[in-house]
Amino acid sequence: MFRTMHGAASGATSGARKPRGSRSSGLAAGAAVLGLLVASALGAASPAGAATAPANKATTSNCRTTTSLGRVQGLPQGGVCSYLGLPYAAPPTGALRFKPPAPVAPWHGTLQATATKPGCPQDLSVIDQGVEDCLYTNVWQPRGGGSHKPVMVFIHGGADELGSAGESVFNGAELAARGDAVVVNMDYRLGILGWTELGGLDPKYAGSGNNGLRDQIAALTWVQKHIASFGGDASDVTVFGESEGAISIDALLAGDHPERLFHRAILESGPGYLVHTQEYAKAAATHILAAGNVTGMAQLDAMSTTQVLQLQEKAQDGIAGLADAIFFGPSIDGRLIPGPVVDRIAAGSARNVEIMAGTNENETDYWALFEPQVLDLPLSGYRSFPAELADRKQQMYDTYAADRPGLSEGRVVNAMITDQTQRVPTLRLAEAQSRWRPTYVYQFNWHVPYVAGLPAAQNLGAMHTLELPFVFGNLDLGAVPRGAATLAAQRPQLTSLSDDMMDSWTAFARCGAPGWPSYTPAARATRIWDLKPSVQNAPQERERELWNDYSFPAWSFQSWGRSPVN
Repeated sequence: MFRTMHGAASGATSGARKPRGSRSSGLAAGAAVLGLLVASALGAASPAGAATAPANKATTSNCRTTTSLGRVQGLPQGGVCSYLGLPYAAPPTGALRFKPPAPVAPWHGTLQATATKPGCPQDLSVIDQGVEDCLYTNVWQPRGGGSHKPVMVFIHGGADELGSAGESVFNGAELAARGDAVVVNMDYRLGILGWTELGGLDPKYAGSGNNGLRDQIAALTWVQKHIASFGGDASDVTVFGESEGAISIDALLAGDHPERLFHRAILESGPGYLVHTQEYAKAAATHILAAGNVTGMAQLDAMSTTQVLQLQEKAQDGIAGLADAIFFGPSIDGRLIPGPVVDRIAAGSARNVEIMAGTNENETDYWALFEPQVLDLPLSGYRSFPAELADRKQQMYDTYAADRPGLSEGRVVNAMITDQTQRVPTLRLAEAQSRWRPTYVYQFNWHVPYVAGLPAAQNLGAMHTLELPFVFGNLDLGAVPRGAATLAAQRPQLTSLSDDMMDSWTAFARCGAPGWPSYTPAARATRIWDLKPSVQNAPQERERELWNDYSFPAWSFQSWGRSPVN
């Protein structure tokens, strides 16, 4: 969900990059820093469900297959066949630029699916800014034959304005080979091109604010129609995502009959209340258009990709922290997303979907990679604290501090913010879903061991994104302070932790049970991922209960006492 989450570096931060100039200013002042709330989608609003039979089975010995769209040549890589750069929709260019994704056309000859495609256009600070012809997916199929394998489809995070399916941490080869599952990921439109509601400018573009979500739906529909050609079972699809990718899944779970697209969902650090209200979506669009003096669609259509990104940057200049991090995203439009996520789930919108959800113990520590003062935030600077609980702010702080003896004020405040923005709303979603289906909760606690005497920003905990190298089996901790040295010293233990997590993710995908008890309001069983994984009932329960009187309304910013754009 967080804006700076994915991109140029490697490892646990999945290529995070530092915010630029004016947009990074003020991060230390409260929720500013917590742009954390997030960090990396049928042509029309309604999903198509039925799978179609492949033209013939995949031949894994030479990594060739045939779909109803045409023949495909993949790339043998160890224990898998990698099929990279498969189009799942028509290029969203020209007349389709701000329209829902259109069906992809069949091709003649053999498609060489041997290299990933550039990501979608994004932040001007990124070296590879992407291209508008970007609606492609990647598939990793275990070699050795067989069909009807479970399918796992990943949606990357990045605040819906950054990130790419081609990032090394998201390579699905290890996960596919170990779990004997077909792994898929995708790119989808970002920023203005995917998440700006232009219906106020021209009614023909109503709903464009969720085009990025429609791209994801198109990719999932492609999976339903074609995954059998890659050995996958279209009736056994698990969608999983991290940060803003998980928030997109939240939005899909709140829609009508999400089971037509997938049957299980894994939500990593992406609470559902961050799906925007429609009022917010309209206000953000008005702000963007005003920043460029745009009064008609012809102006937007005439802009080059670079000019669109320049407009995006101009619109976000001066918007700091959380408001910047969640500036783009899915919105409740009354059709594709009929209502607030947790309300919809409580009412049974996902009654036919099994869910696993979790967060990392120290989510906000991620931002200390860019703004070290994040970890020195005083209680007086915690301005994103809910107004509804203002009279309890000091009392809540005292409780958190008592449970964390010896920690600085800033560390305690960051623990409160992690709970407010991530852990507690995630538990609300799990509790709502547990009324309908067995639901599973985890918390990722492993971190590079602390070293006494170092600055706080050099002693980072289990921060946002840190679980990703373990989930995919692509262990690279080089972007974390002392991460590379820790991996070298603890490789057997960390490899074991990664193996255990991959086994649980793929077990959940295969049978809906990851290997620990389901979450219920009575016990609140939680899998704790660390060097010695365990199951705890109701961890940090005293802190969780402190938020009982806060409803976590759908994201409007007004509920935090501030406007999204003023």
